[in-house]
Amino acid sequence: MSIYAVIGLGRLGAAVATYLTEHGAEVIGIDFDPGRVDALKDQVTHAVCLDATDEKALRAAGVAECSVVVLALGEERLEQAVLATMLLRDLGVGRIIARAATDVQAKVLDRLGVSRVIFPERQIGVQVARQILSPSVREMMPIAAGTSLAEVGVPVAFVGKTLGALQLRRDFRLNAVAVRRRREVVQDDGHVEAVEEVDNLPGPDTKLLAGDVLLVVGADESIRAFAAA
Repeated sequence: MSIYAVIGLGRLGAAVATYLTEHGAEVIGIDFDPGRVDALKDQVTHAVCLDATDEKALRAAGVAECSVVVLALGEERLEQAVLATMLLRDLGVGRIIARAATDVQAKVLDRLGVSRVIFPERQIGVQVARQILSPSVREMMPIAAGTSLAEVGVPVAFVGKTLGALQLRRDFRLNAVAVRRRREVVQDDGHVEAVEEVDNLPGPDTKLLAGDVLLVVGADESIRAFAAA
């Protein structure tokens, strides 16, 4: 099993660490703040209080055995992020994902060999703006310049139609990847429970129902056009 480390257990780091753990990963959560470590100790595999610029402490915590390290330090801690990145490289960590708040910080981290730099605040802002412009688009994840993987609520005009009848490729230049659907199931005790089902191999005969969410891949403008149809 791969081992992951998350350094910096603020809101971003804590969210990443708990999500990885909930999905079966072994996670080492690291922060210099005992309060943050204590708050997360029951939600990750290991929670350790240490200074991320201390090589011996990182090695003792098992970071050298991690396949991926997420460096989620605050934007005001660029110096610590630089030193931690250098130490992680020296420890032989294969992949480092680091948070940055500015383009300057991103350039510095990139030159140090970080595998990927993320801008969480900027990305959240873009996501909110997209949802304002296209309310039917639930989520939109860029996979290349101008191309995204998106979750789109099925437009009312297409409810009851099959994917084959929609001709997504011809009319919208989109590929349907999956259909997510919620339905109500009556339990033995009479309780009604909402169950989510995912069809990850939708075909031409797949009929779309009210409330369905379609996962599509294509150009951003094509996704917006479909959502507005």
